[in-house]
Amino acid sequence: MLTRPAVANEAEIDRRIKDVERKLAPDVAWIRYSVTLDSTGEESIYFRIVLSDQASRQRRLRAVTEHVESELSEMIGFDDFGLNLYFNYRSRSEQAELKEPAWRPARS
Repeated sequence: MLTRPAVANEAEIDRRIKDVERKLAPDVAWIRYSVTLDSTGEESIYFRIVLSDQASRQRRLRAVTEHVESELSEMIGFDDFGLNLYFNYRSRSEQAELKEPAWRPARS
């Protein structure tokens, strides 16, 4: 069972993630996440980040993902929540092909 402040502050985490999405557009199409236990039983946040196809190109991918991870870490202040972080990426094209519900954009 998750008990740390992250669970109580999911609305604040949501708000901060939306801020990161806006700041990093158009490279970042959208970000989804889940707060759960990792394989060691530690509370963790798993990010599912969909990048534009252009940002997903090999020559840009490393710089874009490093920037995304830096912005998320800085803007969300994970030290306050005590969570391990996991980042997963895919392009818009990959998501369009795979159509995984957990990776879909949020409805406004």
